[in-house]
Amino acid sequence: MKRKMLVLLVTVALLSAWFFGCKGQVPFIPIDDENTQGNSVGNIINGGVVAYKDNWVYFVNERDNLHIYKQKSGSDVADKVNSDSSMFINIQGEWLYYSNINSGENGKLYKIKTDGSGRVKLNDDKSSFINVVGDWIYYSNGSENRKIYKMKTDGSKIVKLNEDFSSYICVVGDWIYYTNGTDKKRIYKMKTDGSERTKISEDAAAYLNVKDEWIYYSNESDSDKLYKIKIDGKNKTLILDQPAENINVYDNWIFYTNTFTSNKIIRVNLEGLDAKIINYESSSFINIAYDKVYYINSYNKLFKTKLDGGKISPMIK
Repeated sequence: MKRKMLVLLVTVALLSAWFFGCKGQVPFIPIDDENTQGNSVGNIINGGVVAYKDNWVYFVNERDNLHIYKQKSGSDVADKVNSDSSMFINIQGEWLYYSNINSGENGKLYKIKTDGSGRVKLNDDKSSFINVVGDWIYYSNGSENRKIYKMKTDGSKIVKLNEDFSSYICVVGDWIYYTNGTDKKRIYKMKTDGSERTKISEDAAAYLNVKDEWIYYSNESDSDKLYKIKIDGKNKTLILDQPAENINVYDNWIFYTNTFTSNKIIRVNLEGLDAKIINYESSSFINIAYDKVYYINSYNKLFKTKLDGGKISPMIK
């Protein structure tokens, strides 16, 4: 079983390398309005293994083949929602959207109601970095060399938006931010209709997060160090003189891992100060929902802790 979970999670890691995309995030709040995002961009660029709505946490259960479960905040009991191995979870209204990585499905996009009913396949594309915004779904299409596509949440009106090998897709407002593998993983942006495609930076980037007119990223052109740059390409700034991966920007904090600390999760403020280690095990897939940090440890188990660290707990005891 442990080996099977490892294979599934390696598949997700390959998806990330395969999509090589965008980290971006705005402060994450419960999603109640149809015009809000289905998940934070910081979660999506970290695999989208957790989403939150109305005091419920939706997560992929590593004990059950990465099927989606839901759990009331503060509870250790969880209910099963689907039977698909799932990643890139978004929730909007009564629907969950996800990439189905079951064997034979290869990342096709599905939706299912939060009570487990009404499962619908929306496309036949290898879909990753899924951003559900309003009544549109944006994704990197692995069936079309990672070009960005959008479609209506009912599966209609599928539109190709660019010709770039696109990863770490972040949809924020009227703009899509992403890394362009066709151009050495440099940061690009374009309007959500595909117009005004613009290069933002000459850096090779990963783990994009977008917040308050800034893009935070791991700069592969400078030993994976943590940088930020304005969304207009100005004021590039080194935040940390050390590598940063699995970046998730939430509220006034940046959460990340690096090899110097054996991939423990570190929290710093937006200026790179007040660093604090919030857990003591090797971690990846950092997701944040409301008042908790969620991560997958080196044994492929999903754990949670408070935003400032402390006691760690498995999702299901």
